[in-house]
Amino acid sequence: MESKKRVIRICMGSSCYSRGNGQNAELLQHLMDTGTLDGDTVVSEVSGTLCEGLCREGPIVIIDEVVHRQVTPILLADLLAGTVKE
Repeated sequence: MESKKRVIRICMGSSCYSRGNGQNAELLQHLMDTGTLDGDTVVSEVSGTLCEGLCREGPIVIIDEVVHRQVTPILLADLLAGTVKE
């Protein structure tokens, strides 16, 4: 089975950060450090971005060019595991 390579961008604008992207970034770092990502998931790139201009819909996480709104740590983990349709 081929690995799912993921490119993840996390909005680090003040609104998204204070609404939860600080915790999302910590979760992503933890998952990568401990190797507890889904076995078929490989995160090939992670970066923080400046404001994406979607402040009212934040926190914003972009996975493989798909914008996800109101992302909680639980939703982020589910998105990475593939249990939530993108």
